[in-house]
Amino acid sequence: MTNQERGWNKFLSDFELDPSIYFEARESFAPVRLHVEKLVSGKDYWQVSPDELNYIFSATKLLRPGRVVETGVGPGTTSYAFLSALSDFDGKLYSFDLGIRYGESDHMPVGFVVPQEMRSEWTLTIGDSRETLVPALRKISPIDIFFHDSDHTYDHVMFELTNADRYLKKRGLIMVDNYDWSKAPKDFANENGYDLVPIIDDLAFLYKS
Repeated sequence: MTNQERGWNKFLSDFELDPSIYFEARESFAPVRLHVEKLVSGKDYWQVSPDELNYIFSATKLLRPGRVVETGVGPGTTSYAFLSALSDFDGKLYSFDLGIRYGESDHMPVGFVVPQEMRSEWTLTIGDSRETLVPALRKISPIDIFFHDSDHTYDHVMFELTNADRYLKKRGLIMVDNYDWSKAPKDFANENGYDLVPIIDDLAFLYKS
């Protein structure tokens, strides 16, 4: 069994999810992947890998959350995956991004991957999450999933994860991309009683088992 399989199987077991259901969720990911590839294939928008996107989508599909919060939108590949997974059960996505265009995406708006017909279930807030995140969390809490993919410096990661923890449901899930870029995710997990479970590439799930 690979490390990837061990991490994913641990997540399924800890959340008491039927492994067979994962394969159904994985099949429904195919059109999501095709849509993303059509818009970003061959481009470097700092988006997550296709494999990471698959597990983000599948975990969301299986957990059926009511409220998902993500920091760091970029082209909107994860936003689109979340919204696609949430569409079956009327979940809401709240996203936060600095709104700064970069590199190849200078001519593209933040979240351009998300089609117009999905935006009624999406609240996008532009600004520094140190100023915008906590007031929003107070209004929409409790949240089911928090996804961090913004500033990966130690202090910023600790700020976001600490505040996400305050407004997360007891059996909530934190996802962190680039979790190995600093010691913050590991320190946060150790200090707050979370398991840190590597899933694939540099995507990790954090939760209280």
